[in-house]
Amino acid sequence: MTVIPQAFELQSRSGLAVDESKLVGLNNPALPLYLIAGLPLYWVLGLAYFAFVIAAVAMAFQLLLMKPIRVPRGMGLWFLFLGWSFVSVAALDRDVTRYLSFTIRELSYLGATIAFLYVYNLPPRLLPTRKILSVLGGVFVFTAIIGGYLGVIIGEVRFPSLMSQVVPRGLMSNSFVKSVFNPPIAQEQDFLGFPLNRPSMPFAFTNEWGATLVPGTFIAIAWFRHLPNGRRWLVPVLALAGVPMIISANRGLWIALIMGVVYVTVRRASAGQQVVAIRSIFVILFIASVALVSPLGDLVTSRATSEHSFESRGDIYTDVIEAVPGSPLIGYGAPIANPNPNRPAIGTHGMVWTTLFSQGIPGLVFYAGFFLAMTIRTGVRIRTQEQLWLHLAVASALPTMFYYDHLPAALPLMMMAAALALRDRRYAERARRSATGDLTEGAFV
Repeated sequence: MTVIPQAFELQSRSGLAVDESKLVGLNNPALPLYLIAGLPLYWVLGLAYFAFVIAAVAMAFQLLLMKPIRVPRGMGLWFLFLGWSFVSVAALDRDVTRYLSFTIRELSYLGATIAFLYVYNLPPRLLPTRKILSVLGGVFVFTAIIGGYLGVIIGEVRFPSLMSQVVPRGLMSNSFVKSVFNPPIAQEQDFLGFPLNRPSMPFAFTNEWGATLVPGTFIAIAWFRHLPNGRRWLVPVLALAGVPMIISANRGLWIALIMGVVYVTVRRASAGQQVVAIRSIFVILFIASVALVSPLGDLVTSRATSEHSFESRGDIYTDVIEAVPGSPLIGYGAPIANPNPNRPAIGTHGMVWTTLFSQGIPGLVFYAGFFLAMTIRTGVRIRTQEQLWLHLAVASALPTMFYYDHLPAALPLMMMAAALALRDRRYAERARRSATGDLTEGAFV
């Protein structure tokens, strides 16, 4: 009996194989992935918002060499969302900045789509799981630790980026355009009664920073658990990253991480791993106790009881709900400046509200439906801790979409985590069938 290797050539349902020789040599399959690691350089250039888009351009060339391109079940919902988002351009008024806002967001959606297909289609032999996790884990380290501590120490400082010097001054006068091409290192805010540097580097807003670190933290845990000696570094790295996470006063980040750890603990206990679950509970209690008795405890308490964010968010959510009847099907194309200059733009602060306002009710259904499908698909037949944490990175989209925008980085991180989990499971099942002599291709997975 001939045993087919785990990473044998991709095949279509008709049995036609992809010529992997086209994906090696000068066309290094991992090269587009490494472009994501250029995030620090992109920040200096003023292109950090487009880090995943830049990488996606190179990924698209790799995908063009592959025939056929596989898609998992549930991906149709995402394609519907993508198509509907294109249709919503018809709702834009004749304003250059509105079109620019729409284009920037649309590029992010396209970039995340290409990144998903790139990871899902390239076999592990050409694009090992270790490389993917190391690059995405590096995004977490740079954002949480380097960006976090620089933000806390330096504060709201904008270094003149290259793009800020190139983009016409008329466009740079727009707050959204300025935040994209010349983001600050942190946002200085005083809603707790004292000045607080809330890290945002390499992104424009502290909420984008926090949204990135939700899936980023879970992916980083999967990365360290994947490394031979990674477990000894996991706790120190997370502890180091935890300080700016707390100082950021980012309640959404705290809630999402706590929910994630509780979910993992419950899942382990239900799987018969009571000892591991009990150990996790003690770790959670220890970390919470240290945080509360340290000087950070007052910050946590003040932020937890602050009504500032609730009131502001409640107002902009109400604005979205009131606007929906005016264009329920295709929305308004993109968020719009709030008539009240003291409030954020209408259609921001949560992908539920962004998609509902920008792409209408169908857009919200397609977006939420896709991540619900991916959460279910990545959550079944989990056999390793690495798969569990990747599943959690995907599942984090569901609660965070109510209060975080997933652009520019959280969305591609979650989609790449989903693609990696599904790809590795597909190849593991293929290897199992090969070992047992069952060489049938099976259905699309």
